[in-house]
Amino acid sequence: MRKYLKILILLLFGSTSIFGQEVNCSDSLKIVETYKTLFTSINNNDMEAIIEMSNDKIYCLICFDGPDFSDTPYMIEKKNFLENFLLKIKETEFYQRATKSDENHFIYENDHRSDITVLWTVYKQDELALGHEGAQFGIYFKKVNGVFKFAGIETIP
Repeated sequence: MRKYLKILILLLFGSTSIFGQEVNCSDSLKIVETYKTLFTSINNNDMEAIIEMSNDKIYCLICFDGPDFSDTPYMIEKKNFLENFLLKIKETEFYQRATKSDENHFIYENDHRSDITVLWTVYKQDELALGHEGAQFGIYFKKVNGVFKFAGIETIP
């Protein structure tokens, strides 16, 4: 519980000063609940729940082997993503470490792909190799009819 309180306090002070946007505590709590449910559903292979909580199109930078110069780059139909990419992503070390990480950051974007992106630190600076910047695993959420839907996934770098 202290961890969630700490996250909310950081969100309230950090996000409003950095991004100049008003932070909605209710939205933050909904996102935490949504990503926990998403991780549980993925881990349990509960496709019905994943389908229900996913946006129609999923942004997936890590699903492409090279640049995507289409009109909607890195966007995949939900069915295609779930059938062809989700299992591979679930098995990655990045995903596994994100589900266990206590260190995450909320980014309020309000753009066509994401309203809120949650980034989990999966490797700290110098953890992989001396001089390496570290890495994050990100999940995009889009608010649709008042409900946050899973809308994308990426890794940084």
